[in-house]
Amino acid sequence: MTIEESLRGAKGQELVADLARAFGIDEQKAGGAVGSLTDELNVRIQRAMLSRGGVADVVSLVTAPGAQSALSNPQALASPGVLSEGNQILDVLIGDKHVSRGIAARTAARNGLDAATVQKMLPVVANLLIGELQRQSGPSIAKVAGSIPGFGGAGGSPLPLPGDIFSPPARTSDDAAPDDQTQYAPPQRTERGPIDAGRPLPVPGDNIPGLGRQNRAPQPGPDSDPDQDDNPYSRLPDIVRRGGQQVPGPDGGSLENIIRSILGNLLGSNSGVVGTMIKLFLVRWIVSLIRSLLSGAFRGR
Repeated sequence: MTIEESLRGAKGQELVADLARAFGIDEQKAGGAVGSLTDELNVRIQRAMLSRGGVADVVSLVTAPGAQSALSNPQALASPGVLSEGNQILDVLIGDKHVSRGIAARTAARNGLDAATVQKMLPVVANLLIGELQRQSGPSIAKVAGSIPGFGGAGGSPLPLPGDIFSPPARTSDDAAPDDQTQYAPPQRTERGPIDAGRPLPVPGDNIPGLGRQNRAPQPGPDSDPDQDDNPYSRLPDIVRRGGQQVPGPDGGSLENIIRSILGNLLGSNSGVVGTMIKLFLVRWIVSLIRSLLSGAFRGR
């Protein structure tokens, strides 16, 4: 089911009604605004996923533990927490407040709403969109991540779905060596696991304006305890960003392309990188042509 189909469904209409109540606007106008804002954000996600760094940025959003908080608590849609999380999403997808204001102004004009109200709705809709993406893509991403060598769940158990509460295994007293054990034991030769090289170098194209590359979700600090990480997918965005990772199996292939395909199907526009680039180019060209024609018509008056 695509995101657009979800919005038209019963649960989507309930969310629209909750949003209308939260912001004190007409339900029909709220539905139109949600549809317009979702389309705008959909385009930004597709544009971001044209590059490997953009796919990694989107992965960091859809695997965040709290991504579905707004979906699970619709009574708090206008709460400061939901607004703050939504603004962080907009920082990654858009990265420019002037662009966000333009999106809100266009949506308000189309649906007969106040621009200031729509501007407040935008981070909430962004939060709901990413939450729905996580809900629907979670099983597929968990399956793909679980098939990557060295990326299994804690203690060999399956990875939880993105958004599930993850509790790292607690250390026991058996894990520590006894104080009276002074006998020297030669080091055992063990198989080496994957090397974590820390934060990656920037990918060429990471500073493309409007793609939010400089507003990524914060990375774990050097002093952070990996055993206390509450997100088992925290390494996945960096694995995607470094590139070269192949998913084994008959349906395997490039990790970047598989995740792009999963999210593209949900966004309803899985036409591949080249197809998406052509589509975005055509849209820009048509809009530019219409503007030129209109400006020429006004000058001829």
